[in-house]
Amino acid sequence: MDIIKFGTDGWRAKIGETFTFENLGRVTDAYALNMLAGVKRPKVAVGYDHRFMSEKYAAFTAGRLADAGFTVYLFDSAVPTPLVSWAVVEKKLDSGVVITSSHNPYTYNGFKIKNRYGAGATVEETRAVETVLLTGKKPAKRSGRVIALNLDKEYAAKLSKLADIEAIKRSGIKFVFDCMYGPGERFVKALFGDYEGLTVLHGKRDPLFGGITPEPVRANLRELEREVKSRGAAVGVAIDGDCDRMAFVSDKGAYITAHKALVIQLLHHAKNRKMKFRFIKTISGTSLLNRIAAEYGIKIIETPVGFKYIGDLIIQDRATIGGEESGGIGFGYFLPERDGILSNLLLLEFLAKEGRKPSQVLASLDKKYGKYEYDRADVTFDAKKREKIMDKVRSLEASGSIAGKRIMRVSTLDGTKYILSEREWLLFRFSGTEPLLRIYSEAPTLKAVKKNLAFGLKLVNGI
Repeated sequence: MDIIKFGTDGWRAKIGETFTFENLGRVTDAYALNMLAGVKRPKVAVGYDHRFMSEKYAAFTAGRLADAGFTVYLFDSAVPTPLVSWAVVEKKLDSGVVITSSHNPYTYNGFKIKNRYGAGATVEETRAVETVLLTGKKPAKRSGRVIALNLDKEYAAKLSKLADIEAIKRSGIKFVFDCMYGPGERFVKALFGDYEGLTVLHGKRDPLFGGITPEPVRANLRELEREVKSRGAAVGVAIDGDCDRMAFVSDKGAYITAHKALVIQLLHHAKNRKMKFRFIKTISGTSLLNRIAAEYGIKIIETPVGFKYIGDLIIQDRATIGGEESGGIGFGYFLPERDGILSNLLLLEFLAKEGRKPSQVLASLDKKYGKYEYDRADVTFDAKKREKIMDKVRSLEASGSIAGKRIMRVSTLDGTKYILSEREWLLFRFSGTEPLLRIYSEAPTLKAVKKNLAFGLKLVNGI
């Protein structure tokens, strides 16, 4: 029997190997029993993405939950993951399930759980499901039902209230929207109609994702970069395969890191929207956020890597906005969960209000605050050597310097982060989902970033 573990955002596995109907049934039964321990007649939403057989896996899940006495609202077509979260909140349901493997390769599928707040299940919640899984127990047969659900119009209407679509249109901004073969196209088109400034890429279903991984990183957005330049667009925006993460490309056709996207969201809400809020960043987030937050009197809170930490803080205080290095951004005035479509709409709103192109905005930030460059290196490691690696990393504190630069402060919030100056740091952190040591760095120049990463790689290689 396959061992099933939930990662930082659900259970993910290769289709036909571990992700089978048999194992999906086991996971669904464990999820059902865990829900029934707290709610007698649970009401849940079940959604799915464009991956291979996702609609069949979702129908199977919905039917199995109905057989356990659940009332299941099964979406009638593939939907963005944040729409399932919103459905849970909007319809006052007890939970939600999304059949998706997010940005993983096309060979994977997955099972995401949303709690009653619409947020991703906490570690405690998923551990409870894993505990039930180990027992092999199944819920008793009861009479439930499956109800077809379509909230396309409602979700589009909600997005149009949260972002100023008319201001974007009035600005005449020309932009390219890369849906990365996910279900976002119909919502983008519903919002913008026949707006001539819009070009949509990869909006149709392709379970192979055009031969790429539906993750909005530079390697997968080369076509978006080319389209922005060839069409003379002001910006290119992208969402991942299940629409909860974003990325953007400047008018110069250059991929811009999610760090700068977070900076723009902070700046837009403070400067243009004049909102009072607190901003959450992860330990791997840019220090530029702290500079701008201080200028506008915005409180900054730092968390470990993982949106679940940000979501928990949003639940506690809805006057919160937060995001992570991977491009997942959540807005407390909407959901304690990421929404890639909304994030991109607000980026477009910012550009429309400013009347500037991304390259101009970024140049002005560099001029005012100095440059903040960033990169990351991933190292595969032998699990047996994990402690040796961390002992070596921790030994740097005693040395007092890194690559010839004095260590000012050390943070062990998640991994070990060495702060070398207000604008420079080096972070060593083990991935929570893969056998990888991630080494992150930010500095005023790319040369300094590369030097820091090279130092980190040399330190851990050969251990």
